[in-house]
Amino acid sequence: MYTRSLSVALCITLLSSGAAIYCYTRADALQVQGQWLMERGTAQAEEYAQRLDGKAADAQLKTFAERRGVLEHAHLWQRGMMLSVLLAALSLVGAYVFFLLKRLDDQLLDALGDLRAAAPPSGPSASERSPTLVSSLQR
Repeated sequence: MYTRSLSVALCITLLSSGAAIYCYTRADALQVQGQWLMERGTAQAEEYAQRLDGKAADAQLKTFAERRGVLEHAHLWQRGMMLSVLLAALSLVGAYVFFLLKRLDDQLLDALGDLRAAAPPSGPSASERSPTLVSSLQR
C-alpha cells in the first residue's frame, strides 16, 4: 500500500517539477519579449519627441498596450510556476511521510516476527486456564 502511494507521490513531484520548469521558460520568454517591447516604445517616444508626429504617439500607445498583454500572460505563467513548485514541495513531503510509514511498517513486521519466534508454544498451561464456572454472589 505504502509503496504505491510513495510511487504516486514521487510521480506527482516529478510532473510538478517539469511543469514548473516549463512555466518558467514560458514566463522568461514573455519577459524578454516585454522588455523588447519596452525598448521599442522608448524609441517611439524619442521619435515623437523629435518630430511631434501623431503617428509615432499612436504607435507608442499600441506598443505599450501590446507590452501590457504580454506581461499579463507572463504573470499567469509565473503563477503557474509558483503553484507547480508548491505542489512539488507538498508531494515531496508526502512521499517522505509515506517512506517513513513504510519503514515503520517494516520494522513492526520484523519485531512481530521476532516475538513470534521467541514465544513459547501457544497452548495454555494448566495454571493459566480460567475456571469454566465462576460462582457469583447473589442477593
